Amino acid sequence: MAALPLEALVRKPYDFMLVPKTPDDVRKKVVDYYSATTEQSLLPNWGGESLGFHFGLGDETTASLAESIANTNSYLAERANVSAGTRVLDAGCGVGGSAIWLARERGAQVVGLTLLESQVALARRLATERGLDALLRFEVGDMAETGLPAGSFDVVWNIESMCHVADLDGYLAHVGELLVDGGRFACIDLCVGPNPDAAVSRRVCEGWAMAALRDPAEIGATLERLGFEAVEVVDLTPRALVSARALEAMASRSLLKLRAEQAFLAQAGDPHYEGHVRAAVAMATGMRSGATRLGHVLARRARRAAPIS
Repeated sequence: MAALPLEALVRKPYDFMLVPKTPDDVRKKVVDYYSATTEQSLLPNWGGESLGFHFGLGDETTASLAESIANTNSYLAERANVSAGTRVLDAGCGVGGSAIWLARERGAQVVGLTLLESQVALARRLATERGLDALLRFEVGDMAETGLPAGSFDVVWNIESMCHVADLDGYLAHVGELLVDGGRFACIDLCVGPNPDAAVSRRVCEGWAMAALRDPAEIGATLERLGFEAVEVVDLTPRALVSARALEAMASRSLLKLRAEQAFLAQAGDPHYEGHVRAAVAMATGMRSGATRLGHVLARRARRAAPIS
């Protein structure tokens, strides 16, 4: 199938907002959270040159956090069979870290969607600086109701973004509409662990503006119920523990600093940032205790029924 030009896959920004599928209160939480943390914390303290706001995969031999984040992109790209010309929707793209990696390393054509205009502006600038404009397109949009044409993508890609989706069934049904026959849904998400702890889940979801920590098996079962094929569920937690320990150390230091400022300097901290830090500690410690985990789900869109003549 010939690749569609990126321009053909994107509606005007105002069209995205006509019938938003994400509830207003959920949308506001996500926008407020990432507005407060993208350039103040996530990019300088975690993403760095990798531009990735997600857990890295690796072990004690992994040389750096950036390498582990690249490992995550590589793992999901291999699983989703992304190669030159593959049309990918990066749903919840942030500042474009994974999209840029896919274009540079795989030659994929990527459309990235995020709810934040500030993230789109930054992603576009970063793509231009890297000479990748021909392969990348970033737009403000709701991944739960994109307004994009049916059958536009070979892969729908979610890295730690589906946790912001309020209606799992509705979102995955929309993914099915967007994929070509045989197209792949490839997801790595923050999930509830085998030893659930309601307090940990609540702290993570509140601090990171997430709709839910879901069981990976629930995601897989929903895909099967919606008619997806070859559904696979993989627990990536053991491969993410090194980056989880790095996150815990970083967040613990930030939390101590916040407590000191509040106790000795009477400084009121930014509630978004404090919630963000507390959620990071809860997620990282939860991965060790089994309260939380990093889950991967892969599925293939079934062939559409032939039209009745």
